[in-house]
Amino acid sequence: MTSTVPVTYQEVFRTDKGVVYQCDASNRLILEFWDTHTQLSVRDFAQFRRMVETVDVRQMALSTEAAHDVEILTPPRSERCYVLTLCEIIHLRELLNGAKLMLELNSMLRECGCSFPE
Repeated sequence: MTSTVPVTYQEVFRTDKGVVYQCDASNRLILEFWDTHTQLSVRDFAQFRRMVETVDVRQMALSTEAAHDVEILTPPRSERCYVLTLCEIIHLRELLNGAKLMLELNSMLRECGCSFPE
């Protein structure tokens, strides 16, 4: 996560494993994870977050079969493919859920008429 961030990107949520940015110019959310950037519409972001949530991490943790060592996920309308271990799925969930929460919070604050410093 050492890349230069364009000025049109606003940070939504950050963990030590990744960042989610919002770009009002392109109306996209940018997922930075594994030093890659994936641009997603709000709808695609929600769909990808649900996809990550449906991964059975309990099964991955308890299974001794090699087939359960990784999960392959492809964000909607993206050429990117993530091959994730159990720990990486947990980290990605934390990032996506934190971003979702912050987006919802910002939306609620705007509805209340709160202004944000630029």
